[in-house]
Amino acid sequence: MGYLAAGILLALMAWGLGRLVARLLHALTRRRPLGRWRALRLARSKALVRSEQARAEALAAEVARLRLELRNARQAPASEERFRRAKREFARRFHPDLLPRRSPERPLRIAIFREYWAVLRRIEREG
Repeated sequence: MGYLAAGILLALMAWGLGRLVARLLHALTRRRPLGRWRALRLARSKALVRSEQARAEALAAEVARLRLELRNARQAPASEERFRRAKREFARRFHPDLLPRRSPERPLRIAIFREYWAVLRRIEREG
């Protein structure tokens, strides 16, 4: 085989290789439309990401609120703790559930307890 034939063969091979590379690059950069199922899965995944993101933000806000509440509880004055103890003691001694169901005193105790308990809760909220 002569130099001319070898040169032509080499040129054809280089041209073919260049064509192959061009086709590969075109195939890699070409955007094919998504199939129906892939599009549906993608939409579901995006919706899941959005809902999880909203959930994560809500949980982060809840953590921040609880941290603030914990900090405030640690700084609560002793009078608040005394108020809580007094409230617990009142409930322990005078709660109507401590009386037998058929006790004649029970309806009166229920009414008094509800009234006083409402006052205690209002004081606690204002405090």
